[in-house]
Amino acid sequence: MSQRDFRRSSRRGCRERLPAILRPVAVDAPSILGNNASFTLRYAVKRLRFALPAVGGRPAVTYAAFRSSSTAIHHAIRAAGLGVSVKAHMLAREHMLGRVSERVSFASEGGRLPRSCHVGDWAVRLGIIEARRAADFVIPIRDPWAVAHSCFVLTAADIDSAFAQDAVSRGDTPREELVDRAEALLFGAFPRDFMCRWIREDAAPALGWNPLAHAFDRERGCSEHEHGPWRIQLIRADLSDAEKSVALGRFFKRPTVQVTRKNGALTRSNTSEAVADIAREAIARRPDAVRALLDEDVSRHFWTPSDLDRMYRKWTTRA
Repeated sequence: MSQRDFRRSSRRGCRERLPAILRPVAVDAPSILGNNASFTLRYAVKRLRFALPAVGGRPAVTYAAFRSSSTAIHHAIRAAGLGVSVKAHMLAREHMLGRVSERVSFASEGGRLPRSCHVGDWAVRLGIIEARRAADFVIPIRDPWAVAHSCFVLTAADIDSAFAQDAVSRGDTPREELVDRAEALLFGAFPRDFMCRWIREDAAPALGWNPLAHAFDRERGCSEHEHGPWRIQLIRADLSDAEKSVALGRFFKRPTVQVTRKNGALTRSNTSEAVADIAREAIARRPDAVRALLDEDVSRHFWTPSDLDRMYRKWTTRA
């Protein structure tokens, strides 16, 4: 373990040993003095543009669970010149912290949703939601198991660094043992139902608008709604880039919106490829758990029964 990793691990361990009352908790606003200069500057610019419609125009917010194609959509909206384009992940108060240094990831939350201090989250929460400022929200929805798998791959080194290292090096560790370890992690405290819980525990309370209470066009893969001063588009991430581009172009009345894949480097490193392969096999071992997540109300709201059967086959078929 490097000295840098050791310091991170030590800080995380100390934080987890603190009495609950002393641990970082959600606050009313980000700390301006307690954050780094980059955060403070970017946050100030976002809030200023939100406050001056003549400068920023109507905000376009890509609001999504982690690992749900939000970066590609956000970049497409920004490239099309649609007002202030901002991305947000967690907007419910209980998931927001005042300092970047207090971020709590999947690795240490024991099943709770991650909490963070993110420029876009705070700018949208205070500058749009609480200010009731007119804005357009695009909310991507992704296959719940794809989100769980991708989040696990991305954070495996933080969750269990020894497992991640062994998955890459292999060495004398039998593959079956690595799959056993991945299965124990995935089906332990890790929030593998993150996509579904994000809809219920972050999006619905943050917006004061429950996506599950409104019709969704499962055949088209997207739907549009209005709630107070906001226009909201829900769009499935499994649509092709061309289909997403058409749907977004219609929503914004801007046919120049073009979606292209982003964040590919995050899923093509040697570490991620090794962990991804092992994690897929671990998930395939649990067909009942795969079906249970696909039977949740969130899954059934956004996908047709045939879609869910196809997703089930995908995640239960071993290579």
